[in-house]
Amino acid sequence: MPASIPEYYSPLTVCNVYVSSAKWFTVERSRRRPLIPHSSYYYGPPPSDSAYGTPPVGQIGIHHPREIVRVERDYIGGELIQFSSIYPIEFDGRITPTRFMETINDINEILISAHSARHSFIYNFLAVATLHLSTFFLTSHYDKEMRRLKQKIEEMNTQTYNSVGLNILWPRNVAFLFLEIEYYVRRFDLFE
Repeated sequence: MPASIPEYYSPLTVCNVYVSSAKWFTVERSRRRPLIPHSSYYYGPPPSDSAYGTPPVGQIGIHHPREIVRVERDYIGGELIQFSSIYPIEFDGRITPTRFMETINDINEILISAHSARHSFIYNFLAVATLHLSTFFLTSHYDKEMRRLKQKIEEMNTQTYNSVGLNILWPRNVAFLFLEIEYYVRRFDLFE
């Protein structure tokens, strides 16, 4: 019996079939892609049936994205939440590497500010000193920075990313483990 071939991130399943008189041939069965895509860890170049580099179809907010690109966390700084600024090849032709790096740097800068030890100490000291009554009147620095980050992501989406068929998702939904960017149609392609 032949060894089974693993199915890693491949659009096709390969089967070896035994035919009489000791001949083997390979049959490829197509595997259906899910209707709603999900991001996954990077295992190499995109599969052959991916939507990257193909004519766009769909509209942001109405249709499901064709693909979702995952930007991983950068653990060089320790436990502090930071995202990697390595340019994904999937964005080639949509945004420049410089623009992508500026986006990630803006997000990382707000995350560094949100996790400020000085602001956390002051907020927690006031909370304990006032028996947590101050928490009814004061908003924490972390919450303020999270609101600022959400506004910044919405601003980047409307000004830069949505016009080229990309949409940055709110990373708090996945506990800041990674940043997901949906791959949609370009807006100006809808009217051609």
